[in-house]
Amino acid sequence: MAAAAKARETRLTREGILDAALRMVDADGVEALSMRKLAAELDVNPMSLYHHVDNKAALLDGLTRMVTEGARDVVVGPGTWQEQLFQLAHQFRALSLGHRNLIRYAFSSDDFVQRGGPMWCSLCAILRTAGLDEPESERVGAVLAALVGGLLLTEVNGTMRRLIGDDDSDDTGFSMAVWLLIDGVAARR
Repeated sequence: MAAAAKARETRLTREGILDAALRMVDADGVEALSMRKLAAELDVNPMSLYHHVDNKAALLDGLTRMVTEGARDVVVGPGTWQEQLFQLAHQFRALSLGHRNLIRYAFSSDDFVQRGGPMWCSLCAILRTAGLDEPESERVGAVLAALVGGLLLTEVNGTMRRLIGDDDSDDTGFSMAVWLLIDGVAARR
């Protein structure tokens, strides 16, 4: 029995831990995740997890970074800078809403905007194409990321649907808000 448990634990990887934790968060929320429950899900000794992640906070940080790594696949297509910014916002929305429970947590932390990440680099490049210089594109990019993050939180918690009141309210509200933000960027050029 001890040899079988040891064999299982030697196969334990950080990636496997993160994948299992993400499934648990997607199903039941961040609040339901604990190192003990995760260990039970993986059928390992809870202490084995600490060889790969320091604690629950580090685990959640790893989950957030793993999900945002999906932004590496984001490709902004041709078109005007306005069309590219609109596309980027919608791709960010799709990536985020794929893990609604995690974004509730991630967007409430003070470092959800990861400067230097693929989404950030695309955003700043588009803003430079719009005519903003480097420092201004970073300032405007930070504000846009915070506003879009807040907008996505209203979508996850149902506020947009409640306020607009139709079946397409999340899509309609998000698109309208993004165009308002784009108009704001145009006014700063």
